[in-house]
Amino acid sequence: MFGIPDLREAKRVLCVQPHPDDTDIGAGGTVTMLARGGAEIFYLTVTDDSAGVRETGLTGDEIKNIRKREQEGAARILGVKELIWLDYPDAGDYKIYDVRNEIIKWVRLLKPDFLVTVDPWLPYEAHQDHVKTGLAASEALILCGLPHIVPDVPSDHLDIAGIAFYHTANPNTVINVDDTWEMKFEAVAQHKSQFSPDELALMRGYFEMKAAEYAGDKGFRLGEAFKVLHPLQLHCFVDAWKS
Repeated sequence: MFGIPDLREAKRVLCVQPHPDDTDIGAGGTVTMLARGGAEIFYLTVTDDSAGVRETGLTGDEIKNIRKREQEGAARILGVKELIWLDYPDAGDYKIYDVRNEIIKWVRLLKPDFLVTVDPWLPYEAHQDHVKTGLAASEALILCGLPHIVPDVPSDHLDIAGIAFYHTANPNTVINVDDTWEMKFEAVAQHKSQFSPDELALMRGYFEMKAAEYAGDKGFRLGEAFKVLHPLQLHCFVDAWKS
């Protein structure tokens, strides 16, 4: 019934991520490829990542400022146009409902033609920031056209082709990132408060192995994998997992 929306044709993309660095890691090569092709890329980060730094002796505000500077550096490398911060507490007690409504507001203001986010249905995903962010973005997509939800922001003139989930166990789209892989990891390396050189090397090794696996016999060397769905597949569509 629904074809797979083509992420490669996106021209205005809202990337909804739990923490600074999630989209860089999961989709940085694709983000750069789209930006090089003229797409406008926006990052909306749900949490302040104030729990994610191992260095002691820092205040919460100091950590938040470090993480924002690191994401700003990564965004410049990848070609991200604008960074939006919701500043919910990292690994904290916040409601999907509130995050969803914030995302609805930004979808209406920015009018993207594609959403990109983490897959909340990844088996064994234990980090609730990832689960809540992915669910909030998914529900925001199916509700953003309803004028009685978040009624203070107009809901007209929306035309969203699809949603792309990274860190997914059931991909249906693989993007060629041969030309942007180095930039992806140059951007990831900006997150110095998160990864030691040894950790960065280990992570790069794992993701390069997966990228080669995704590329397979497709005619390129490295691929980023996504589960891409039409918005209507996110509600009462029992075969969406097969798409």
